[in-house]
Amino acid sequence: MHTLLPRIPVVALVGLSLWVGSLSIAYSQQQAVENSTDKNRAVPNELASKVGSAIHWESDYSAALAKAKQSGKPIFWYVPSIPGTFMDRKEEVDRYMLAGPFSWPTIINLINQNCVPLRTIPNRSLQKQFELQVYKFVEPGFLIVQPTEEVTLLANRLSTLHPPLIMELLQKALGPDLDLGDEASEFRGSVSSKALNDAIAANWQLEAEPLKQILMSDSMESKLVAGMCVFKMGRHEEAREIWQKASIAHPNHPLAWKAACEAQGIGPFYRGLEVFETLPETATLVSDLKKITSAADPKAYSEDQLWDRSVNFLLGMQHANGGFFDSDYDFGGTDSLKNVHVAVTSLVGLALIEAEPKLASPEQKARIQKALDRASAFVTKDSNLNLFDRDEILWAQAYRIRFLSSRIISSDESAKSDNSEGSLANSLQRAVQQLEGLQLKTGGWYHEYANAFVSATALTALYDAKDAGAKVDSSKIDRGLQRLASQRYSNGAYPYATRRESGRNEGTEKDLAGAGGRIAICELARHRWGQVSDQDFALAVEKSMKYHELLAKALKYDNHTSTYAYGGFFFWYDMQARSESIALIADVNKQRELAKQQRDLILGLPEVDGCFIDSHELGRCYGTAMALLSLKALE
Repeated sequence: MHTLLPRIPVVALVGLSLWVGSLSIAYSQQQAVENSTDKNRAVPNELASKVGSAIHWESDYSAALAKAKQSGKPIFWYVPSIPGTFMDRKEEVDRYMLAGPFSWPTIINLINQNCVPLRTIPNRSLQKQFELQVYKFVEPGFLIVQPTEEVTLLANRLSTLHPPLIMELLQKALGPDLDLGDEASEFRGSVSSKALNDAIAANWQLEAEPLKQILMSDSMESKLVAGMCVFKMGRHEEAREIWQKASIAHPNHPLAWKAACEAQGIGPFYRGLEVFETLPETATLVSDLKKITSAADPKAYSEDQLWDRSVNFLLGMQHANGGFFDSDYDFGGTDSLKNVHVAVTSLVGLALIEAEPKLASPEQKARIQKALDRASAFVTKDSNLNLFDRDEILWAQAYRIRFLSSRIISSDESAKSDNSEGSLANSLQRAVQQLEGLQLKTGGWYHEYANAFVSATALTALYDAKDAGAKVDSSKIDRGLQRLASQRYSNGAYPYATRRESGRNEGTEKDLAGAGGRIAICELARHRWGQVSDQDFALAVEKSMKYHELLAKALKYDNHTSTYAYGGFFFWYDMQARSESIALIADVNKQRELAKQQRDLILGLPEVDGCFIDSHELGRCYGTAMALLSLKALE
C-alpha cells in the first residue's frame, strides 16, 4: 500500500523520535514538579530575622527566676511552643508574635522596664508546674510569673493579634505604676500614633493627600502605617515596596524589622492576623486574667455587627487581581497553594454574595460588587490553578463551582443560558467537566488521598452546578454516590481514609466519635441527591452535634489533634457542612432546636475584632467566610 507521506530519512526519524521523547520527559518532569509535596517555606531576610530582638530575652527559666527574685520584677514568659505539640507551623506562629506585639516600641519598653523577659520552651517539669500541656495550652501564648512563681496572667490561642489590647492587658496585669522607659529612647513609640489613629478612623481608605503626608514623614511608624493603608486598598505589591524601602531606611528600628517581614509577605499584618480596629468595651473586658485568648467575649457583638466587621475585613484583604492570599496551607506541598488560594477566594466570594443584601451602606454594597467581579475573574482563569496538583485541586474546583453557581443563581435568568466565551455559565461548565475528570475509577474523589468527605464535597458542588443550569454527567453522580455509601458504617460513621468494602461494616463508638465532623458533609451529599430519608438525615446531624467537643478541641491548632483525626483546619469545614445540613432538616421542631444550638456555638466564636479563624495556616479569610456562610445557612 502506497503512502501519501513523503519519505523521511532515518536520521531525521531518529531525531524526531528523540525530540518527541525529550518533550515527553520534560512534560512528565513538569507534572512531577507541579505535583510535589515539598514545602518551600519563606526564610526571613537579614532584617526580618531580627524581629522581637529588641526585647531583652532570657533563655533559661532558672536564670530568669533568679533575676526576678533579685529585682522584685515578675517574669514575662513568652512560650513560642511546648514539647510534644504536633503544631506544624511553629516557626511561623512564633514569627507572628515577634513581628506583631513584640515589635511595637511601647510594648517592648513596657516589658523590658517592668519585667524579666523570658523566651523559652518549657521542659517537662515546667510543663507540669504551669500546666503547659499539649492541647490545654495552644501556642502562641505568654505568662506573667511573679517572683513567688504565682501566675497572674496566662494567655494562649492568640490567633488574632491586637497590639493595643495586649498593651491594655499587660497594664492591667502589671498594675498602674508602670515604667515605660526613657522618653528620649530611640525605640520610644506607640501602638496608637496619630498616623495609625487617622488610618483606623478612615477605615484605612485615606485620601491621596493625607496618605502622601504620612509617606513623607521621617517616622518609621508612619511609613509602616502608610504601607498598611495601601495594603488595605488592595495595592499589595505597592505596600510591600513601601515596607521594604522603610526597613532599609531605618535598619536599627524594631518596626523596620517588622516592616521587612511584612514586605516578604510573612508578617502578621500581611497575613491578616494583626488588626488594630477600634474594639467595643465588651470585647476588651477580661474577668479572669488566667484564661485569656484572642476570642471576644460572647456578648461583644450582635450578629449584624459580626457581618459588618467580617465583611469589612474580607474586603480589605483582597488583592488587585481578585484573589485572597493570606492562607499558606501547604500540607499538599508549596505547589498546591495556587489551588488553596482559588478555593479560599471562592469561599470568600460565596460569603460576600450572602452579605450584600444584608448590609445597608451603599458604599459597602458597591465595594462588595466590585470585589465579586474581581473574585469571579480570578477563579475562572485556569492559569491561577495548578491543574497537575493532586493534593488540593479538588477544593479549588469544588468551591469555585459553588461560587460560580451561586453567582448565576443570584443573577437574572439570562445568566443560566449565556454560554458565550468568558460567561459565568461557560466557566462553570468547564469547571464541572474538570471536577468530573478528577473522579477515580472507584467512583470517589481525592484530596492528598481518596476519602469519603472529599467525595461528598465534590457531589455537593455538582448538585449546585446542576441547580445553576450546568450539564452534569449522571453516571458519574451515580458512581460517586455508590462509592460514598460503600464507605459508610452501619452506625452512620465515615472513616477518615478509604476503607475496604469487604471489611467490618458495623462501626464502633470510636468510629462514630471520630466521624462527628465528617458525618454532616457526607450525609449532606447523599441527602441532596435523594439517597437518605429525612429521618435518617436528621439523626446524622444530631450525631454530628453530639461529638462537637472533640472538634472544638482542634480549634486554632495547626495540625491533627488526636487519633480522631480532627485538626484546626477541619473546624469550619465541618461547622459549615453541619449548618447547611441543619437548614435541610424536614422536621421543623428538630430543625429549630439544632439551628439554635449551632447558632449559639458560632456566636461564641468570634475573635476580638468580630472575625473568625480556625488555624493560622488556613487564615482568617477562610475562617471568616466559612463562619458567615454557616450563619447564613441557619437563617
